[in-house]
Amino acid sequence: MQEGASNTPELKTLGDVVRWVIAELGAMCPSPERLAAYFANPDDASLRDVRYHVEEARCPICRAERETMQRATSD
Repeated sequence: MQEGASNTPELKTLGDVVRWVIAELGAMCPSPERLAAYFANPDDASLRDVRYHVEEARCPICRAERETMQRATSD
């Protein structure tokens, strides 16, 4: 690697920063109860932070949990 070169991608927006933090550094996920409440009612205004975490920041852990929950309820 060249001196001064960085592995950090160009971060232009807050969303870029949040996605990078989640992908590279991990992030604080909502509790299982809040996550389940969001999946049950994604329009609940009190769960806007969870919606952002899952939909905008695209947390892979929580998105995988949603898939697991969906499979469990479809069986």
